[in-house]
Amino acid sequence: MASWRHRLIAAGLAVCLAPLVLPASVTAGQSGDVAEGLIAYELTLSARNIKVTHEPALRADDPAFAALLAWSPGAVESAVRVGQLEGNRALTIGSLGPDPNPKEAPRSGPKHEIWLTRNAEGWALDARPPDVERSESPESLPESLEDETSDDAEAPPDDAEPADDAEPAPGPAAPGRIPLTHQSRTESAELLSVTLVPDGDDSGQLEILWGAHSWTTTFEFVELPRPQRPERTSNVGRATSLTADSDTSARYRRSTLGTRNETALVTPDGSHIQVLFQKELGTDGVDYAALDSIADGGLVQLTLGAVIRLRTEVPLRFTDTLVPTDNLAPDFPGSYGLWLKKTGMNWRLVFNNEPDSWGTQHDPAFDATDIALSHTQSDPPDTDDDNDMPGHPLAVYLAPRDDGQVGLIIQWGEHAWSADFSIAP
Repeated sequence: MASWRHRLIAAGLAVCLAPLVLPASVTAGQSGDVAEGLIAYELTLSARNIKVTHEPALRADDPAFAALLAWSPGAVESAVRVGQLEGNRALTIGSLGPDPNPKEAPRSGPKHEIWLTRNAEGWALDARPPDVERSESPESLPESLEDETSDDAEAPPDDAEPADDAEPAPGPAAPGRIPLTHQSRTESAELLSVTLVPDGDDSGQLEILWGAHSWTTTFEFVELPRPQRPERTSNVGRATSLTADSDTSARYRRSTLGTRNETALVTPDGSHIQVLFQKELGTDGVDYAALDSIADGGLVQLTLGAVIRLRTEVPLRFTDTLVPTDNLAPDFPGSYGLWLKKTGMNWRLVFNNEPDSWGTQHDPAFDATDIALSHTQSDPPDTDDDNDMPGHPLAVYLAPRDDGQVGLIIQWGEHAWSADFSIAP
């Protein structure tokens, strides 16, 4: 059977997603596993994630996609399976979301197969749990799911409290419909791609590109009711099983995501490319105000946050510049602090070997390399003085390109910086 590399080459991709063998300790605490041969884009906002997984070679000349585009009023619904959607239990997208009047807090988020559909109501994603066939009506559920939602199901005791590292028990999942906004494009994407774009600390957009078409929808993470904790009857806390040799990577990751958001790409061989960026850095602070007055050679300072942090398990190539792994230790993922640098009228991105620096503590002695950035600055939005809305907070995301590369985009208010990379062999 041909490997996924051969399938990508046959599909015309210009990049080679080479495997990288890493020790288990390196990958501990990373985002969820993806089945081999699939590609995934993930976004984590305020410690809550959304992930879309799909085949890396869904071509625009697929007959099923052609049939979808040829749909006409009066015909039956046309659909093409495009991948899988997963998310935190607080995720709300289309009709998928937590019960507004739950008897108890939701236990898990969606894990649904998604189908791009077209019918008399327009374009939408039909989202269904893997065990719910599309032939079934959206209102019908398998008996197994009905049993799980039965009033007779045994409820946990009121004083039950999950362990810190315990995974939430899977809850019942129901089909949903996610309406899409469709637009035609002047450029054509040979392969289907999905981008998750943050537009706030709790919300974003999902964009699908395929052929000369794009579809978008919004999503957000809502606040969930917190389970009531039993009253403490002594000064003794809950028992813990933490020992000297315990793996604390999951605890560290939870702590990190308490202050930073993350965007990630998982390649078909399971390698991760991740970018952490400080959350809640809006446009109303001194750091954003200083952007327009940075001198030639000056760096963007983040007085209230850590530097943007890149972690990659595969070497990345930005045009002629290679950003390798092993910069901190042999056989270890590449870990870099990313600094925006003004150079005349242009901008560059500096890769620094101190990935965990504060946003004001750049040490040029640890600079590894730098690359050119494309920069755009839009006009500020029109707002009246009585209802002044904050601008786009600092956000970083990864966007697949039509030519098979991946865009690294940094957005802050009216400013957007970007550079494209491929995965080096």
